[in-house]
Amino acid sequence: MNIELLDMCRLTILAKSYVKNGKFVSQLAASATVDRRLFQFASEEKDGTVCETTTCEEWLAELSHRGATDFKLIMPDELDSFEKLDRANGLPCCIICFYGNRATVWNKLWIYDPSTGKWHVRLTESTIDRTHEKPVFHDVTENMTALLERIRQLSRTLRLSEFSFRFTAALKALQTDLVEPSVLAPAQHRLFRAASEAYVFGGKGSWTDTAKTAAEGKDLADEYVFLTKELYRGIALSVMFAVNEW
Repeated sequence: MNIELLDMCRLTILAKSYVKNGKFVSQLAASATVDRRLFQFASEEKDGTVCETTTCEEWLAELSHRGATDFKLIMPDELDSFEKLDRANGLPCCIICFYGNRATVWNKLWIYDPSTGKWHVRLTESTIDRTHEKPVFHDVTENMTALLERIRQLSRTLRLSEFSFRFTAALKALQTDLVEPSVLAPAQHRLFRAASEAYVFGGKGSWTDTAKTAAEGKDLADEYVFLTKELYRGIALSVMFAVNEW
């Protein structure tokens, strides 16, 4: 899975667990790719003073102090182009934080540090108008299963065994009871694992590069375009159900 999306998923689950159960799940805060974090809160002071924290634990404590009640990871389920997905900050996603009858949004900015080979992540909170109810996401296991079977068959037709293997792994994740512990419920955990396995987007050598060329060579470009858009949509809906609805 895209490392930025994976990190936002972990932060959302971490925050929901903290608010629901009062537990800090330390393994969700750890990241092999992130060197430093900076959380910048929307100002609650008349003078515009900004509160900043640099650890997940401090971030959660401040959220709790301010009265946060729930969190939702939001990402688009449709993209005009997949070309930006191999770039830093190319995948749009955010965390909506709910405070009773008001809400804020946390947006990410990833900055690469070549001296360490890791990333500095800045998350900034902004106020938003809460004019709608909290979004609700539904179990898409059945649709995701059918989609993965179709796109796996396309990958086999295109003789792209590495992608066929990935889609098979995603199907197995949907159909198998997972044994590793998770704060997510079983259905959510299975969909999250399947979405992680099926995320094949990126730059050179990815599905949106290799498969596109192969499909054009076999006069299957239309099927490739349709199934690729559906795959992204399926992954987005799977992730949002898995991360938000538990």
